[in-house]
Amino acid sequence: MTINQFALYRVNKMTAGRKLWHLSYNEVREKKLSIRMEYYRQIAIGEMQKEETANDVWKRIRNKAEVSDVLVVNHEGVISCFYLSDDHPRRISGFIRMGATGSVISMDTKDYKIDGYSGNWKVTDNIIIDGKQFYLLEHQEFREQAARIILDSYGKFVTETGSRGFDEAAKKKIREYSHPQEHPAERIKQLQIKLELYQKYFQNGMYERSHESGTEANYDMVDGQVNNQKKATEKIQKPVNKLPKKRTSVIKKLYEKQIAIAKRSGKPVPRYLEQQMERSRK
Repeated sequence: MTINQFALYRVNKMTAGRKLWHLSYNEVREKKLSIRMEYYRQIAIGEMQKEETANDVWKRIRNKAEVSDVLVVNHEGVISCFYLSDDHPRRISGFIRMGATGSVISMDTKDYKIDGYSGNWKVTDNIIIDGKQFYLLEHQEFREQAARIILDSYGKFVTETGSRGFDEAAKKKIREYSHPQEHPAERIKQLQIKLELYQKYFQNGMYERSHESGTEANYDMVDGQVNNQKKATEKIQKPVNKLPKKRTSVIKKLYEKQIAIAKRSGKPVPRYLEQQMERSRK
């Protein structure tokens, strides 16, 4: 939801802005004084109705406001500044200077060259819409006789406008520039790309698509083999290890040796050897 609100600023006498104190708008112009936010301090802030104008707000807070105050209104995302004179609010430019990083345009810009347009141009007004600053440039030689140009703070062309400057048509163009909608042709192209991907999905089957999704280098490699591994039948089968042969007992070999020696020498075989050999056969 857009919040419509206003803020009231008063001259800070501790700054160079003290020269503005209680001067009418005409006196400020005669003395060629700058009206800048750093010369002021905020003294009030409040909400305003959607249908209210800066003049309506001024009348509502007139008993609190003084000549040389500045009224800043944020109406539907458009920020405008007004110098409060003795008769009515006067719209001013340059009070708020956002100073975006890399910006090439400011309220002091003059002798500016615009691609596709001849001559030199200078900034005559500015506006803040949806948090972005835009500048109105006028031809320095032909002035009102030539169309005016609106640029963003980086010097990019936004639109042409007439003598009324930032009128409703110009504001609409600025918003279209700030929030471009996707072109129908580009939207169709994106849909075609997505359709081609889906076709590749289904050409390879539902199971393969779900099983191999995220494992293959691209969708052309979805072929029923995860990450192109060899099928189970193609894998080299390792030979089955055979069971090791049963080892012959060293003690049994010793007993057999002793029996053989006894027989060769003609001596009787010791009884304990016969018993041990009998046990080993069981």
